[in-house]
Amino acid sequence: MKIITTLFAALVLAATAHAGEAYVKNPKAPVIPPPPAGCDCFGPGLTFGLFGAGILPEEGEDDALGGGVLVEYFFNEYVGIQGSYGIFATNSEHHEFDGALVLRYPITSICVAPYVMGGGGYATNSFEEWNWFVGGGLEARLPEVNCLGIFADGAYHWGEDDGDFTLIRVGLKFTL
Repeated sequence: MKIITTLFAALVLAATAHAGEAYVKNPKAPVIPPPPAGCDCFGPGLTFGLFGAGILPEEGEDDALGGGVLVEYFFNEYVGIQGSYGIFATNSEHHEFDGALVLRYPITSICVAPYVMGGGGYATNSFEEWNWFVGGGLEARLPEVNCLGIFADGAYHWGEDDGDFTLIRVGLKFTL
């Protein structure tokens, strides 16, 4: 009889051990969402920009301020093309038309993209000549404001007839 009572007690204990709801460590613990994946503002597409700029000639003319517009199209998040027009308050009003290949590296965790650019341009009025340039910059995007971009860059331009100058720009980019 002792054996039957012991087996019955073991069976009852085993049955109650598996009965009931699943074990939860802390039923009132908050559910933690996964961390955000970062911004997705650097995808392919068209962008329009406005900028203020300074032109720093190597020789002959004084430094001058101006501004302009740009349009760029990115084929993917890394490679794009850019066209820009700027006008500067030099002695005879310097106009600069530029076209560039832009290579950027978006850091989506902080919504910033450093970039390099290179291309060619044409300057007119203060002097007329073709030039080519290389430069770089940094762009930050604000996802809360429809991915508004704030950028700053600089490029050194080599002219045909010693019309070398540095162009520094600061502005805004709007995604279309």
